[in-house]
Amino acid sequence: MTTWDVAVIGGGVAGSAAAALLARHGLRVILFDKGRFPRQKVCGEFLSPDGAEVLRRVGVWPQIRVHNPPRIHSVVLIASGGEARRNLPVPGWGVSRWLLDEALWQHARGLGVTTYDHATVVHVEGDPQRGFSLTVRHAGGPLTSVQSRVILCATGRQGQPWGQRQAPPDVRATRRFVGIKAHFRGVPLNGHIELHALRRGYCGLAEVTGDVCNLCCWVEMQAFRHAGGTPDRFLAAALGHNTRLRARLCLAEPLGSPWVTTSYADRHTVTPTAAGIWNLGDAAAMVAPLTGDGMGMALRTAELAATITHMSFQHELTWEQASNEYGRQWRREFLPRLRWGRHLEGILLRPSTAYLARLALHWMPWLTDMLYHRTRQIRATSEQA
Repeated sequence: MTTWDVAVIGGGVAGSAAAALLARHGLRVILFDKGRFPRQKVCGEFLSPDGAEVLRRVGVWPQIRVHNPPRIHSVVLIASGGEARRNLPVPGWGVSRWLLDEALWQHARGLGVTTYDHATVVHVEGDPQRGFSLTVRHAGGPLTSVQSRVILCATGRQGQPWGQRQAPPDVRATRRFVGIKAHFRGVPLNGHIELHALRRGYCGLAEVTGDVCNLCCWVEMQAFRHAGGTPDRFLAAALGHNTRLRARLCLAEPLGSPWVTTSYADRHTVTPTAAGIWNLGDAAAMVAPLTGDGMGMALRTAELAATITHMSFQHELTWEQASNEYGRQWRREFLPRLRWGRHLEGILLRPSTAYLARLALHWMPWLTDMLYHRTRQIRATSEQA
């Protein structure tokens, strides 16, 4: 039986990027995903400049650029009937997950990664010293066993393989959220993102192609249920309260694809490593969606994990040293972003503080630069990505 160097569980942005980078280092990599590509995901689909830079280093950015993703250069915060408009310090991009996830998955395959879609990891046992055994259920087929020296987990916010010991939840965290997303035509945004404050939630509008915009809402579970408990009913209720959003969408034409939904419990915990397994992207922690750094953070965790894993295979670090180094660098780079994102989200979830935030952005333009840099990693070469 073949023993793989690395098994990556989850083929989204973080998983496929990590697999591609590891394969480029000459490691034998196997990649599993329970779904199938291309597919839609609940995501604001804003690619931050540092995320585009990682894609360039992965080698997939030219495949994205050929689709002419729209350049996003400004943000508009709309709350209590007024707005504050500010240019972004460094522009980002609107990139559909339908396009990005498929491009990364195929790029990993092209570099020699063995890929399996419709494959669910149902059990994991072992450790880095003895190696890992993964039990995999393939759609329409029997269970199979896979041996791997290392496991990277990129299964997103919904869950992780059996066998991981999760950190205890933060007792302060009681909120549950619902995210919904759909694509519309007929909403010209001209290179800016609109962020609409709602009752106990917020809604973002961003271009993903020349004539298609992403509508993504993030709302507390109780408010979602109170509004009817379905995406259509929630949007109708939101439009009834938010006249600016209603005017924006009055001529919008929904595309044929259905709503995509997800739920999330805000537990305030971070788990970059657990039981000898390294977590990437949302599997380690989820940044507040309004920061627009979810894809960028996923890509950067993939790059960080791939770099340190390669150092271990090169015997520059023992596995214990590598695991400690990944956890240390992860916390140093991402914990500040998570904290700032959580504070900003808390402000926007309350109408009174959202109103004050709008006034602050209007009268203190330097706030935009400060917050943008606090919630992501901006490099000098980002403009050239």
